[in-house]
Amino acid sequence: MSSYSNSSNIIRFYLCRHGQSEFNALGLLQGHLESPLSSWGITQAESLALKAKQWEIDHIVSSHLGRAQQTAHICAEFINKAVHHLQLITPQSTADLAERHLGAWQGKAVAQLAEFHQFNTLCYQQTHLTPPNSLEPDEKRERVNSLERDEQRERLNSLEPDEKRERINSQEKSESTDTVRQRMQNALRDIAQMTELHTRSSSSELNVLVISHGDALACLMSQFTQPVLLKNTQGMLLTYQNGTLEWGGLID
Repeated sequence: MSSYSNSSNIIRFYLCRHGQSEFNALGLLQGHLESPLSSWGITQAESLALKAKQWEIDHIVSSHLGRAQQTAHICAEFINKAVHHLQLITPQSTADLAERHLGAWQGKAVAQLAEFHQFNTLCYQQTHLTPPNSLEPDEKRERVNSLERDEQRERLNSLEPDEKRERINSQEKSESTDTVRQRMQNALRDIAQMTELHTRSSSSELNVLVISHGDALACLMSQFTQPVLLKNTQGMLLTYQNGTLEWGGLID
């Protein structure tokens, strides 16, 4: 397992997929692309909030992508109204909980990508595999020379900060299961440290709602058991204590 700081606290991570997004409804692959929750996705997030109330959630952390943050805020709003907390829950977010970057497949229709289905059957066993970063033939891809790269860099430097950040994100490379699994574990380590730091020392058990993405959660799940692609707002339970994460099973 990853090296976590030792603690006698028990932290239960309720890791759930975000509500249905507009891209989900259209059958499009998202990866790091943005797509808001559909009306049904909002309803799903509200149902998840009802479940989260029963879990006595202390903290909420989500992926930095909009659909996950939107789900997290719906849950936090409901919990804050329904439960009398000494301190209101304010959702936090981190890029380490983001979906797998799907390279050139992002924005494409799932039904039209036979290669994606093949990748999906292999990627959790051959964990080094990555989606393609280009759908162009290799010869054409190799024609990009140093001058063209300099011109791209110059155009990038001329952009405003927000536009530049968006452009950089669009140029990120696709990710392997190994890469996604490692950053997901890093995120849980950081969350564990954060929650322990901001919680009373008398508390021995903490419950954290984590909102992430289907493929990213499957990558993490593959560390413990045969992974499955969770439906929107379905989840899994991991328990952390004394530096170790333990599999707690699927949660509906």
